[in-house]
Amino acid sequence: MKSNIATTHRILKQGSSHLTPIASAVALLAMSVAMPAYAQDQQQNGEVVVVTGIRASLQQSLNQKKNAESMVEVITAEDIGKMPDKNVADSLSRVAGVTTTSAGSAEGSFGENEHVQMRGMLSQMTLTTLNGHTVSSGDWYGPNIASGGRSVSYTLLPSDLVGRIVVHKSSQADLLEGGAAGTVDIQTRKPLEFRDKLTTSASVEAAYSTAAKSTDPAVTALVNWKSDDNKFGILGQVFSQTRKLQRAGSEGVWWDKTGANYPDPALAGKNISLLSGAVLFQQERKRQGGYLEAQWKPASNVTLDLSGFLSTVDAKNYNTNYMADTINAVNGPGWNGNAVKPTQPATVVGNTITSVFYGKDAFGANSAGAWSVVEDVAARPDAKTDSKFLNFDGKWVVNRDLTLNGKLGHTSGSGKTTDVGFEVLSAWNQGAGYSLTPDGIFVLNVPGGDKFVRAGGGIGGWGGYTSSDDKENYGQVDGEYKLASDVVPSIQFGVRMAKHERGLTKLNMVLGAGATDDTQIPDSAIGNYGSNWYGNLPVNPTPGFNPFKISNDYVASWVAKYATFNTHATQQEFNIKEDTNAAYVMANLQPSEAISGNVGLRFVRTKMDIHAFLPGGKPEYEQSFNDVLPSLNLRADLAHNLVGRFALNRGMSRPDFGQLAGNDLRDTEHNGVGSNPYLKPIRSNNIDFSAEWYFAPKALLSAGFFASKLDGVIAYGHSILPYADAAHGGAIANYDISSPVNTDGKLKGMDLAYEQNIWGGFGASANYTYADGEQTGKLAEGTCNGKAGEDCTLYGTSKNSYNVGAFYEADNFSARIGYSHRSTYKLGNRGGADYFQSANGSLNISLNYTLNKSVMFTLEAQNLNDPLLTVYKTDTTQIAGVYKNGKTVYGGVRIKY
Repeated sequence: MKSNIATTHRILKQGSSHLTPIASAVALLAMSVAMPAYAQDQQQNGEVVVVTGIRASLQQSLNQKKNAESMVEVITAEDIGKMPDKNVADSLSRVAGVTTTSAGSAEGSFGENEHVQMRGMLSQMTLTTLNGHTVSSGDWYGPNIASGGRSVSYTLLPSDLVGRIVVHKSSQADLLEGGAAGTVDIQTRKPLEFRDKLTTSASVEAAYSTAAKSTDPAVTALVNWKSDDNKFGILGQVFSQTRKLQRAGSEGVWWDKTGANYPDPALAGKNISLLSGAVLFQQERKRQGGYLEAQWKPASNVTLDLSGFLSTVDAKNYNTNYMADTINAVNGPGWNGNAVKPTQPATVVGNTITSVFYGKDAFGANSAGAWSVVEDVAARPDAKTDSKFLNFDGKWVVNRDLTLNGKLGHTSGSGKTTDVGFEVLSAWNQGAGYSLTPDGIFVLNVPGGDKFVRAGGGIGGWGGYTSSDDKENYGQVDGEYKLASDVVPSIQFGVRMAKHERGLTKLNMVLGAGATDDTQIPDSAIGNYGSNWYGNLPVNPTPGFNPFKISNDYVASWVAKYATFNTHATQQEFNIKEDTNAAYVMANLQPSEAISGNVGLRFVRTKMDIHAFLPGGKPEYEQSFNDVLPSLNLRADLAHNLVGRFALNRGMSRPDFGQLAGNDLRDTEHNGVGSNPYLKPIRSNNIDFSAEWYFAPKALLSAGFFASKLDGVIAYGHSILPYADAAHGGAIANYDISSPVNTDGKLKGMDLAYEQNIWGGFGASANYTYADGEQTGKLAEGTCNGKAGEDCTLYGTSKNSYNVGAFYEADNFSARIGYSHRSTYKLGNRGGADYFQSANGSLNISLNYTLNKSVMFTLEAQNLNDPLLTVYKTDTTQIAGVYKNGKTVYGGVRIKY
């Protein structure tokens, strides 16, 4: 063991001049594994006992970070198949400078981290790779399928796959382009890296959701075998994880303004919620799949690797929205234009009506159409997404000076869902109103609204079928040539080609005869939300009130009986073909014993062929872009265990496919989010400084500063455009549309980090990130427009985010607790208005008890604080939604041989 450590140390010391980055990474990994193992191995009766817990993981991560030539963060699995979280994004949420989102747009959280953001920029500017190659994915939620995001959905990536995660905060020429903010590379274990000839590991776990009140199983297993001569190995992993989710919410579904001639002058021209909802989201989510990898060394200088991956998420879900209807009061009963006054005094905060009630007498004799309740059940019984790839890697050490690496593969992903709204009217002419609590919760006031009344309102329906397909074929060759120079010990070079295609299909719904007759709804299909469905938060001033609810099973049967999908919604569909070609050269630097790094240049050509609908435009658009991406990374040993870093680079990210094509339209409100096929890539000029002090074993204190100048950052213009209204027979109507445009921006910030194994098995960690992002280009029709009250913050940027945690580890027991928090950030734009996610944080804990070297018992809890997640529209009084997902507790056993 000592000789191995010495050899590894000597190789690293002498020769970053003689190692490829891949070989260096392997050597660094070997050292980081060997040193903690050497420090912790003990001889007991001739048997070597290896400690592979939290402290060992911390040491490996810090070793790899310290020795890296560029600015990286490293998360290492504590043990085989054992990340400290259920989802890769959960682990990344604790990294300084990294934030996560649990939703794709303004739909609020669905209880699981889904996308990763770096440097305070949108997730579309963070590239995620797996073992250095791209991974296609889709989504299961209709608007997110339509948005055509490039960011990988982490719901498809269980943490059990991970050996380690490398977060590249600064770029370099040999990294794939696409991460203007940074790159996350998820690295699996390799079959020939395992210590033993045969290794098996399995875990069986139960997850209990306090909101859904359901206990669900999860099973994962790993088998690795390698030959005695360590020349062939095969690794297999499978996973099957089921989880029931329930999200309670309160929503301002439709904000509008009262008319200038409103009968109550004090309320004229004010913002009012026309539909205020009590929302119950229910989902059965099942993630299953596997990973298979074979590694072969047919000769001492050749290594071949073939890997395949498949992950599917079945995500059947129903969202019931029970809404107090004040449309009739503002627009007149039956929308006849005769607005009425409230029957009780209303309250106004700023320009927003925060409390109002219209009794049944408010409508007088002309009350036809004066419904008090609209209940909408959005049924998505076949929602599903998947991701898969097949990848071949080869490495050939041609001679002592030249090494070549090759990669060839295919990846694809899809998302699909039927999304149908089953809508009933009830409580005719009983009156309706709402009041907003300080937390932004709509307290509904609907007399008699806890019972469904068949009073001739009928059944309404809206919806369609959405599916996307994303695929890429890629190939690349990389090489390294060693030079007889101490200052430039080697150069790296490579080329890459990829053909990518993204398509979206949208089919309109047609309802068959008899679908609208509400007398067909049996009494057995009518229930209520249930007691305490929203915790201790109020829903209605009437004690014990619970909204009525049409059962999910009945709605599913209604959809199956009456709904067909055979007409294309051509104004929302698109197909995009994207070809990219890249080449790079990079010199590894060693100007002195204390200074090392790299300097390089990457050239990328992108060509797009876009088929899409644009009002007044043509059906096909072609674009091509050339990007020259220079990079410089320097690392300096400033003193013993004090490392300084400097990075300068230019990055780029391509617009999301849904920003280039397609439209997400809301027919009821006549608004939506459009597209722009003329969008250019987002380019970023980035500069970073940092200092890292490894002041003790398993300890770090660091500070970093970063700044970015953004060219082409996405903002939203505002226009009125004509679209066919699918909900009303395809008649052309004017829609209030937000369309993406390129503009300029800037970002500056800093991050601080602390980690330490303190004493007696106790340790602590903390980090803080400050990010100040600003749109500098003004848009006359946008929200950053040079006028009073403008909002010029960048989308996705939280000004403050932090993580604090502590752990304890003894021979047989370990515990970890952590809290992650991010401040308010801008989510997106619809109909010319910005939407924001309020500040929020999550408290998680894990406990492990090791019975013996083969058996470990685990207990974990996520989201222990169960925060309110609030989405609001521009003005904080215009609440779009408030949500609670509940807590989840996991208990299980892991067995390893």
